[in-house]
Amino acid sequence: MLNYFLLTLTLTGYNLSYYNCYFHYAVAQINLEGVSHMELSTKLAQVIVDRMMQTIPYNINMMNDKGIIIASGDNTRIGKLHTEAVRVLKKNEILRFSHNDPKENVQPGVNIPVNFHNQTIGVIGITGDPQEVTPFALLLKSSTELLLEQQSFQQIEENKQNKLTRFLFRWTQKDIDFDTTQNLEKEALELNIDFYFERTVIIIKCSAKKLLDLRLEQDNFHLNRSVNTQVLICKDLSTVKRCINFAHNHNFRVGVGSTTKNIGKSFYEAQTVIKISTLLDKDYIYYREVKFIQQLLTTNLADKTLVEKFSMLDNTESGTDLLNTLLIYLKNSGNMNKTASDLHIHRNTLLYRLSKIHNLIGLNPHKFTDLFQLFLTLLTYLNHKNPQLKIH
Repeated sequence: MLNYFLLTLTLTGYNLSYYNCYFHYAVAQINLEGVSHMELSTKLAQVIVDRMMQTIPYNINMMNDKGIIIASGDNTRIGKLHTEAVRVLKKNEILRFSHNDPKENVQPGVNIPVNFHNQTIGVIGITGDPQEVTPFALLLKSSTELLLEQQSFQQIEENKQNKLTRFLFRWTQKDIDFDTTQNLEKEALELNIDFYFERTVIIIKCSAKKLLDLRLEQDNFHLNRSVNTQVLICKDLSTVKRCINFAHNHNFRVGVGSTTKNIGKSFYEAQTVIKISTLLDKDYIYYREVKFIQQLLTTNLADKTLVEKFSMLDNTESGTDLLNTLLIYLKNSGNMNKTASDLHIHRNTLLYRLSKIHNLIGLNPHKFTDLFQLFLTLLTYLNHKNPQLKIH
């Protein structure tokens, strides 16, 4: 009998080891979540019937909680009312028939209820000698109910994950009002999250799939913000360092906000790091490294006429080369040798390009105040040129 049971579980696609490990936990979670109703789906029922009928030489019908046949080895019966199934649903007991009854349109066989949390949600019927088919019906009942338990558990886990995702998305909003904060506090309590614990937000630019190797400990959270933006909300410094090392080892851009109770603020700061790093093509990590640059952007100090000149330059191939040269020159803090090396050009060629910038823009890259204006103008132009980097 046990071998038949294991075979039935295997044929219906049920993972027995999974059940042994998680059944009691799943039931506890189901009760806690208040799930009280589960429908026997047509798709699941037909899969069970088809696989079982490859093993046993008897026709199988499966009926829903209304007594309607939703799966059968005889397709012509699907959608019809099974009168004996209605009786089983009302009495919640096994009904056996040992002979044909043309008046009642009943064939020999057995009809057995399918239960979920003390509710009868369907009926399994097998045609044949009741003594022969009853053991199969009991095994099919057990495996179907176990499948429903697993399906319910998976659904609950998905619902919990969706609830957590919605919470994390709202938690990372920069400006939230008092009512929203109150609601988030309540949700955090339900999710067993310490809402006022200081945390650090990290953004890694990669897909969620590529982040699978980075396993976070409990109380650290991951939010798949977009296709290539992963948000990590970390509780301790060691996890922050591990995330940064992971990003560097895989050549992913990373931004780290400050450690604070205000998760929205930390998220905004991490976004800012990513934005400035992308604009200037430089690998900043911490918000403190880009805070001043961000403040420059928000003050609108750049001369609009100069910004327009940069835009006109960028419309020509030679002008784009000049802007790129200026960017590399700024990244290297005016170091001529390093800039020439990075651009793979001779030092004299670099001097020529910088002189060209001086002539076209009217600012000398070799003078500190002029270089600062060039930096501010280039930063402002790149920001306008890349609206997709706007922080929401």
